[in-house]
Amino acid sequence: MTSRTIVAVDQGRTSEAALDWTLRRAHWVKGPVVLVHVVEATTLVPGRVLDPARFERAQALLEAAAGKTRDAVPGIEVTTEVIAGDVVPSLTALTGPEVLLVVGEKTNGSLRTSAGWPAGVRVAAHAHGPVAVIPAERGESRRGVVVGVDDTPECLRVAEVAALEALQTGQALHVVHAWMAPNLWLDSAPLDDDFVEDLARPHQQLLDDVVAVLRGEHPSLDVTAQLVRGIPAQCLLDADPLPELVVVGTRGRSAFQRLFLGSVSRDLLLNLDVPAIVVPTSAVAVRSVPGRDSASAS
Repeated sequence: MTSRTIVAVDQGRTSEAALDWTLRRAHWVKGPVVLVHVVEATTLVPGRVLDPARFERAQALLEAAAGKTRDAVPGIEVTTEVIAGDVVPSLTALTGPEVLLVVGEKTNGSLRTSAGWPAGVRVAAHAHGPVAVIPAERGESRRGVVVGVDDTPECLRVAEVAALEALQTGQALHVVHAWMAPNLWLDSAPLDDDFVEDLARPHQQLLDDVVAVLRGEHPSLDVTAQLVRGIPAQCLLDADPLPELVVVGTRGRSAFQRLFLGSVSRDLLLNLDVPAIVVPTSAVAVRSVPGRDSASAS
């Protein structure tokens, strides 16, 4: 469970979306909120200092956001911080297992190079703790928290993050495991139904095991499950019912691996129409699903 929330504040609709989501969550999840603005220093000429007026404008922006926060959630602890530096490294440095970093993002589903990906996506790829990415444009009315689980040992810890989020915000938890049949490119005939059923059986068992653990640890939590065959990111976004929040893990462990998101989290963030929390599994303790050996990462 995170102990504080950090919100990246800027001008524009994406920042407003991030702050509004944080305020709605703060009615349920009590804890200090830190509002941060990064003054870009990428074009700074050597030997030249940043214009002090930029910091004054940044502080005024943060104070306005802080006032909005206090008005919306009386009694909440709010602090502000202005940072000079590059946006992605500066925000990444604030992440950690006990912190939820909230960033707004405008996503359009276009696949770009990592250097051209939106800042929120790149922060999530580098982060050392959970990052909530909030789209500026949101879909229709939604409810519940959806978490995607896979066949890795870390999936149960990601599911636990989602379970705590659901409990804290008074929502149900929907556990989704998406799988895809192997690409039998040498055989153009459709897969036999019995063969597909055999392929699905271990996936269903994995899902049942995860749900059993969550229900055992959180008896008051409404937990449902769904096994689907299809592209994982799309299955999470299209879960029934449509989710209010999606939680997914990403497996980058080394400094080099953290430059890139896994395919599921990447595709999810580039097509967002719902808030998502990305949990780097390298920042959480691994828990094995009872009755299972450690599964290999896909």
